[in-house]
Amino acid sequence: MTIIFLLLSPALFALFWIVRFQICAARRRRLIYTYGIDSKKLRKLSCKEVTQLRKRIAVLDGKKDAYELEGLVKHYRP
Repeated sequence: MTIIFLLLSPALFALFWIVRFQICAARRRRLIYTYGIDSKKLRKLSCKEVTQLRKRIAVLDGKKDAYELEGLVKHYRP
């Protein structure tokens, strides 16, 4: 059992990172397509920062505050 686990652990580790990368890439794509954000500026951000930005945008969108939303997104547009 231990030998099987040792053989499969690198594959499981790689699968975890691939899934995590795909989730982060999907979040970035959604921000790019929805709000017209520059992909080069988002590439500089870590996955945690992209998640925080997405949450701040969702809060402002829920409040229907267009001016604050535009002020937040303006820094990331080309």
